[in-house]
Amino acid sequence: MKSHVLQFAGQPVPFDRSPNRGGALKPLYLIIHYTAGTTASGAVSWLTNPEAKASAHIVLDPAGAATQLVEFNKVAWHAGRSSWQGIEGLNGSSIGIEIVNAGRLTKKADGTWQTSTGKPVPASDVVIARHKNETGEAGWHEYTAAQIDQTVAIGQALHAAYGFLDVLGHDDISPGRKSDPGPAFPLDAVRTRILGRA
Repeated sequence: MKSHVLQFAGQPVPFDRSPNRGGALKPLYLIIHYTAGTTASGAVSWLTNPEAKASAHIVLDPAGAATQLVEFNKVAWHAGRSSWQGIEGLNGSSIGIEIVNAGRLTKKADGTWQTSTGKPVPASDVVIARHKNETGEAGWHEYTAAQIDQTVAIGQALHAAYGFLDVLGHDDISPGRKSDPGPAFPLDAVRTRILGRA
């Protein structure tokens, strides 16, 4: 990790450099997001577009394959307006992983589910759950086991390199404004595995 580029089995993952980046970063936190879309190519294309004014360090596709967009010692624009334990603006102190996932879903009158862009989602890929910052249940896009396992593997490698204080969701640092990664993501279990907490 000395090069601040992710490697598995000694090989770097694909790197598609985003222009949406800032200066030097000393990572204290790992922040988990969902893309609100369903394809890695769409997420990478948007997060490498200067018009987006947004980026992340890593994008994870449904099969768990990673693409890096920003070096881990550089600021990525993933947190936006955010705060945590006295820190305002978490971009300057966190690494962001965007997981390809549609997030909150809409149930149509015929009982079928769709994404915010109208793409159908099979009922088998829907989790009915209440977001921790909300009062009612909703339908959420299920994460794949490969995405969860890869988030843990990447998180463990990054934690070994940078020594995170915590692993947080975007909804932790921007409550009310953001709902990702949402209740379909097992954040507590992932945090425990990454940080090695019993």
